Amino acid sequence: MGDNMIPLHHVRRLVLGVLIAMIGAGCEKFGGAKPASPAVTAAQQVAALVPLRPAPSPVEIVAKVNDATIGKRDVELALQELKAKVQARGGTWKPLTTEQLQRVLDELVSAELSAQDALARGLSRKTDTQSRFWYSYRTFFSQEWLALQLDQLKAEVNATEVAQFYETNKRGFREPETIRVRELMVSSEDQAKTALVKLLEGVDFLAVAEQISIRPEAARGKLAEQWVMRGNDKAVFAASDAAIRSLDPVLEQAAFAIDKVGSVSNYVKGADGAFHIFQLAERKDGRQKPLTDVSDNIRNFLILQKLSEKSDGLRKKAGTKVETFPERLSAVEQP
Repeated sequence: MGDNMIPLHHVRRLVLGVLIAMIGAGCEKFGGAKPASPAVTAAQQVAALVPLRPAPSPVEIVAKVNDATIGKRDVELALQELKAKVQARGGTWKPLTTEQLQRVLDELVSAELSAQDALARGLSRKTDTQSRFWYSYRTFFSQEWLALQLDQLKAEVNATEVAQFYETNKRGFREPETIRVRELMVSSEDQAKTALVKLLEGVDFLAVAEQISIRPEAARGKLAEQWVMRGNDKAVFAASDAAIRSLDPVLEQAAFAIDKVGSVSNYVKGADGAFHIFQLAERKDGRQKPLTDVSDNIRNFLILQKLSEKSDGLRKKAGTKVETFPERLSAVEQP
C-alpha cells in the first residue's frame, strides 16, 4: 500500500508553494473554494485541510534551498520510493553508498528548485494544475486514512474473535476429498457389460479403453490427470480453478464410491447418454484444517470486513452529502 503512495515531501512542497502563490495573487479562487468572508482567505481554508511543511530540527537539515529546508526525513522517504521501484522490478535493495546518497540529495534539491520556479511562474493558478494537485491530495489522504484504520483494526481483531469465526464457519475451513480417475465410455449397455467383465477378470483398464472406449483419452490423457472434486465442494472451494473438474451427479456418485486405488466402478449411464466405468487412480482424503493453519487468513478477512464497514460508514455519517451524476460520464475522455 505504502509503495504506491505519493511521497509526502512532494505533497507538502506543493501545498506550501500553492499557499504562497495564492496569497501573493490576492487569495484568488483555488480549486473551486471561495472565501467564506473577507476575513477567511482561500489560503487559510486550504491550510486548515492539509498539513504545513514540516520544520526539521537544525541537526536534521541536510539542505537549504532559498527559504526552504530539506530534512533527513525527506531523504528517507526518497529512499523508500527507490527501494519500492527496485523491488517492483525484481531487484534486491542494497543500502546506498555515501556518493549515491549525495545524488539522492541533489535530486531533492533540483526538485525543490523546480517546484519553486513553477510556483513563481504562476503554475499553481492553472486549472489543470489545480485539478492534478487535488487528485494527488485526495489519493494521498485516502491512503493515510486506510493505513490508520488498518493499524487500529489489527489491534481490535483478537484471538477470541478469530476463534469464534473459525467455529462458526468450520465447514469452510476444510480440504475436501479429491480423486483422479480413469474413465471408459461406451455407447451401449451391452458394451458396458462386456467391458466390466474384462476389467473384473483383470484385463488392464487402459487396454480395454483403447479397444472400445468412445474417448480413450479420458483413460490416459490430460483428463485422467485432472483432480476431480464433488460438485458442491468445487462450487465452494475451487469454483474458478480450471485444474479441478467435477462430474455430473450420477457419475460423481459412482466415481467417489470406489473404495481403493486400482478398483473400478460399476457401469452407470450419464446425462450424455453414454455408459461410463471409472477406475480410481489416486485419492486425497479430505481433512479439517486446524485453527493454527488458517488463523492469519481469518484475521485478515475480519480486518478487511471491518474496513469495508468503516468505509461504507463514511457515506452514512450524519451530515455527509454525496451526489453523483453518472449521466455526465459520457463526456469523460478515456486514454
